[in-house]
Amino acid sequence: MEYTNNIIQLTEKWRAFHNDTSPGQMMVTVCPYTFHLDYKDWGVKNRPFSSWDFEKDGEEYVLRAKKMNEIFVDYTAGMDNDYVPAVGINMGYGVHSAYYTGAEVIFGEETSWTHPVLDDLADMKKLAMDANNPWYQRILEITRLYVKYQEGDYYIHGFSNAGPGDMANAIRGNDLFMDLFDEPELVRAFMDQCAMPVIWLEESIKKITGYVNGGSVTANCWFEGDAPYISMDFDDLCSAEQFRDFGRHSTQRILDHFKGGFMHHHMKGYHIHRDLAKLNYLKLLEISWDPNLTKPIEFLEELWDMHGNLPLMVRCTAADVYKHIEALKKGRVVIMLNIDSLDEGQEVIKFIRSHSKN
Repeated sequence: MEYTNNIIQLTEKWRAFHNDTSPGQMMVTVCPYTFHLDYKDWGVKNRPFSSWDFEKDGEEYVLRAKKMNEIFVDYTAGMDNDYVPAVGINMGYGVHSAYYTGAEVIFGEETSWTHPVLDDLADMKKLAMDANNPWYQRILEITRLYVKYQEGDYYIHGFSNAGPGDMANAIRGNDLFMDLFDEPELVRAFMDQCAMPVIWLEESIKKITGYVNGGSVTANCWFEGDAPYISMDFDDLCSAEQFRDFGRHSTQRILDHFKGGFMHHHMKGYHIHRDLAKLNYLKLLEISWDPNLTKPIEFLEELWDMHGNLPLMVRCTAADVYKHIEALKKGRVVIMLNIDSLDEGQEVIKFIRSHSKN
């Protein structure tokens, strides 16, 4: 696939950011998650997840996502944005474990879910990766459709993977929290087992998508080689000691396999952030801004102490940037910028560029 000059230039900017480990570099991404457009203005109606038949509607789903990507890129074209246009599969959280377990997926308006399928941890050996699993097949078929309609104007990112803890939690349910105390050896084995479907799915997707300029796009950031998305929501609800005992080894298996990874976790899990930052091969660590908690950007001094040379992704507003610009300059940071208008975005990005080393 030949990509547009704009995408290639963006990947080279990201390459320079990753290669220079000195502090003071700031990348900025304004994405659909942080700048909301009403796509109805362009004739794209809102659709709840429950309205899709993902077995039959794959082509419509892909063409809709492609159009929304084009709208967002065109609308923000005048912005000095480090956002790498990329599309992927979002069928709600239920699919994140169903492609491994074959569980029924229940769709709501904005997400999906499953019910636990493992009543006894001792039965975990009954779970197996199955290429005939319908959700696995749908994920790959939609990925192939993205390739079919690709014109070099977007990259196809991997899956927003549940990390081993998240996968185990979805399969076992909240009984898993009691298992940490009652069945520690089985939990360790189960966590390791839950790393394997993540590796399997990511490898399957990559065989279809290939690379862009020698790398991959995750969370609309470019990384050399592989950088699968890994969610650590379950681990955020555990103590740091429990993460080191149960979650670290299985998570490291994924990072070791791909020699890279992007990690998402929450301010609720601030207490495990230092341990996450120590994981080998991690390329970018995001700490998410959560309702009713202090924003991570208020803790930058402490976060830099935890990070060393590892870059941090943090979501914040324009006002946060102006307030904390001196602290932002002390490390390497990817700013997920929340804005309300193009003018606001252009003004604050210009301000960031005037203070950034890169």
